[in-house]
Amino acid sequence: MFTLDTDGRFQLFVQDTYTGTSYRYLQDLYYELPDDYEVESYVVQLSEDTTFFNEGSSSEGFEEFPFHLPNQRVEIEVVAENLPVVTERETPVTNDSRLLPVVEAESITTSPYTSEDFLEVHTPVEDNHYMLFLFDESFNREYLNILQEFASQIGERYDTYLDVIYHQPEYFETYMDIDEKPSFLLLDDSGEALRTADWQEVIDWFQQETAVSFPREGDRAWYDVLYE
Repeated sequence: MFTLDTDGRFQLFVQDTYTGTSYRYLQDLYYELPDDYEVESYVVQLSEDTTFFNEGSSSEGFEEFPFHLPNQRVEIEVVAENLPVVTERETPVTNDSRLLPVVEAESITTSPYTSEDFLEVHTPVEDNHYMLFLFDESFNREYLNILQEFASQIGERYDTYLDVIYHQPEYFETYMDIDEKPSFLLLDDSGEALRTADWQEVIDWFQQETAVSFPREGDRAWYDVLYE
């Protein structure tokens, strides 16, 4: 479940033939959809009669409902029959919700939201794709720019894809269980691959895993290579 709009609607992701039943953030990321990509997803319309529940508790109001949490797991009773509806698409349904079937919700029940749910959103699907989150306010900005440029080029150079993410909202720290800084979190297609406060460990892990060497801080030769 994700993305509430001003008309009292949100998009419900059920499953597709790329990520299964797991919602993943794919906007602007590398992906290769399978042939005949199929998806089951709906636009859920709320009404004044829709009731909201937390799993194992009493009903709650619309205002307290956690629509903003990506990969929030929900169970929905709808005013509809003839479900499920599976359609073929050319782009990931999480990037484009146009022309999805609309269903009206009678009731919505949420499951407890966990750090695992949040990490799963950002876990790569492809086995040669990595997500690197930097929680370090003192991280050298010039070096960061070089790393991000390096990440934008290594797909073409080495068939390895890396996203370096530095500016995150505070809730990332909460749901990624970041208790101290600096912290570096690396995700691969199996989930959390490395969590460390030692930047050298990140460099060593990535080189051992992919045979691709990170630029070194202060090495101007990398700047010349990347910006030639």
